[in-house]
Amino acid sequence: MEKLGIQPVQLFTQVINFLVMVIILAKFLYKPILKALDERRKKIEAGLRYAEETKAELEKSEKRRKDIVAEAKDEARHIIDEAKQSGKKLEAEIVEKAHKEAEQIIAKGKSEVELERSEMEKELRAGTISVASAMVESVLRGALDAKTQHAIIGKKLQALARVSK
Repeated sequence: MEKLGIQPVQLFTQVINFLVMVIILAKFLYKPILKALDERRKKIEAGLRYAEETKAELEKSEKRRKDIVAEAKDEARHIIDEAKQSGKKLEAEIVEKAHKEAEQIIAKGKSEVELERSEMEKELRAGTISVASAMVESVLRGALDAKTQHAIIGKKLQALARVSK
């Protein structure tokens, strides 16, 4: 080996140095690196698990949000429908009340007109009776004596009074 330029003592020393270096590196460097890598792998796995759990929870939350929004829309639609129905009912009540009030006003107007008409008829009858009396009295004054005139006038007034009732 010496012909090749290899010295056995030096080779042996280098092999021992190499083995010592491997043992030292394995004990102080390789194991801590493996331990750090293992811890990092565990953290990554935990992070992935957490991300999956968060994603699943997010999907649940999104589904729940959609359900709540749909429920709120349904409730809003229901409230709007109820308000429309209530509005229509109120409108019908108002229209009916207005019709009743109009009918009452018309009936009151008719009764007032009828009352006024009957009063005018009474006044007309009274006026007609007065005019007729005056005419009869003036005609009879010239033709009959006072006693006969009063008898005839009394009969005619009684007849007119019966007619006017």
